[in-house]
Amino acid sequence: MLFLKGVEVAARRVFLAGLTRLAAGGNSTAPDWDARPHRVLFLRHDRIGDMVVSTAMLHVIKRAHANVELHVLASPLNAPVVAHDPAVQTVVPFNRHSLRDYARLLGHFRRTRYDVVVDPMVFNQSLTTLLLILATRAPHRVGVLKPGRPNVYTMFAIPHDHHGDPRRDHMLEYLAQLAIPFGVAPSDATRMTLVVTDAERALARKQWRVGRRLLVNVSAGEELRRWPDDRYVAIVRHLLERVPGARVLVLHGPADRARADVIARRAAVERADTASLRSAMALVAEAEFVFTPDTSIVHIAGALDVPTVALFTFDEVDRWRPQARINRVAVGLGLTMESVSLDDARRAVDEVLTETHLVN
Repeated sequence: MLFLKGVEVAARRVFLAGLTRLAAGGNSTAPDWDARPHRVLFLRHDRIGDMVVSTAMLHVIKRAHANVELHVLASPLNAPVVAHDPAVQTVVPFNRHSLRDYARLLGHFRRTRYDVVVDPMVFNQSLTTLLLILATRAPHRVGVLKPGRPNVYTMFAIPHDHHGDPRRDHMLEYLAQLAIPFGVAPSDATRMTLVVTDAERALARKQWRVGRRLLVNVSAGEELRRWPDDRYVAIVRHLLERVPGARVLVLHGPADRARADVIARRAAVERADTASLRSAMALVAEAEFVFTPDTSIVHIAGALDVPTVALFTFDEVDRWRPQARINRVAVGLGLTMESVSLDDARRAVDEVLTETHLVN
């Protein structure tokens, strides 16, 4: 089995390299942005957190050139992130697991001629992304050069200089390199932006009701990032002890509803009632404090500048650390979230509660 898997990987790499060389471009000049409207397609058909951190680039592109019509190719999972965002003219839905969606997308590309397509993958080359780039037939292709890989881009940025250790810099700094082909300094492209409507906030406030608003998220994208339930219960009880009368809600993803029910019941609080990602975003926007494992909620809270305590394994903390002005991390020394100690998490909670004046 391992041999066959190795053959499959090798064949995939050869095919990808061949396609890339076939479509290889050079360092072409940028379009005359002021001459006419330009349709720009930003490819972000993956996870929620990836879309959230990409909002920094989306807003930079739109601010830099008034004539840009910005379209975003999004997955069913992350499309809601940019709903209602004034920088995005069109969200193009795409489910890469659906053959029907490929046919629909080809029709869309024929009808909508894109001038520029942007690949936000800064480390790896994706076969799906490469095929989408070629299918758009866009004359300008923007991406970050991958060392040792063939170049498919006509307008490219060099990789971010991570000073020898790629784990030490935040993903925002890597993505910010994509600002260069648009004539913007990377230092101006690291501020995430999320738009939550007044109506969404009003519904969230009804769920929060009164008291200090403390949100504890128990969901993570992977099994290795799950923190034990009893530690979440202990953190909720600690919050109630430190902030008497606070309203603590247990937030969760769709797959963790039963688990969140158990945690909330054991801690004598309520499970958050979120029917969609947008409603979860609104709850975060109206919260005064967020506790979460390494997941999309870290980035949502960072974009909305909500004080955050985040749990990380040591290999992920620098690249994905919180971006809220007030934040702390509890870091495990192992490769699973279980290595994050309860004592370290409590200590981080106490520091953020003190800095935000939720406690004296």
